[in-house]
Amino acid sequence: MKIAFDNALPDKAKVATLIEASGLEGHWDANRFFDAYPEQCRFISAYDRDELVGVGRIVDGGEAGDGDGANSRLDIVVLPDYRNRDIVGTIFKLLKRRRSLLAKRA
Repeated sequence: MKIAFDNALPDKAKVATLIEASGLEGHWDANRFFDAYPEQCRFISAYDRDELVGVGRIVDGGEAGDGDGANSRLDIVVLPDYRNRDIVGTIFKLLKRRRSLLAKRA
């Protein structure tokens, strides 16, 4: 199946289900993806048809538009059955690209 990527954060229940199915429950919870101001975050979600199979975010930690990423925080979670399909790498690249584009506009 072809994976579709979106730059929106799914609702908290879907993220919680993804974290549980990924085996990260107890280490992470869905609040991890919702704990920063939306204007500080860039999100990428991965879907196989309508099923959420991965989600990532980068949180800007420095001054708005500083572009250096020194204080940024990155979180990515992908279902185990999808990890061999380079979804983690693709989410990472898309997050970095979105962050760079937005920093250039500032």
